[in-house]
Amino acid sequence: MAGKPKRMSQVKQILRMHKQGKGIKTIARTLSISKNTVKGYIKKARAGDLSIEALLAMEDPVLEGKIWPGNPAYKDERYEHLKTQLEYYSKELKKVGVTRQLLWEEYKTGNLHPYSYGQFCWHLQQYLRSGKPSMVL
Repeated sequence: MAGKPKRMSQVKQILRMHKQGKGIKTIARTLSISKNTVKGYIKKARAGDLSIEALLAMEDPVLEGKIWPGNPAYKDERYEHLKTQLEYYSKELKKVGVTRQLLWEEYKTGNLHPYSYGQFCWHLQQYLRSGKPSMVL
């Protein structure tokens, strides 16, 4: 599953065949995908609190949200606090003499459990990128 995520229709086929009692090798051969990919999706389906029948009944976008819940870094309490400050930090960075190191020091003083410098810079960079979308024409 390290490659691209499979389409939800294909994930549903994996779950349907698994529910029918087919083996992992059979599923992988039939759908022309790796055995490890099949194992991974079955493991993700079992790890959740919903049954396979409930997962199969879901619409594709909802199922995708269950299988790929997103980056846990954005669910952290620390991120919620940092998110409110990111616009301020991006404006400050435009000023002469203001560095990310200075902003991180300022951020650190106001928090009990701050992010490390690397994590702070990563979140700030993600925020700055989201403000300037680009597209190849």
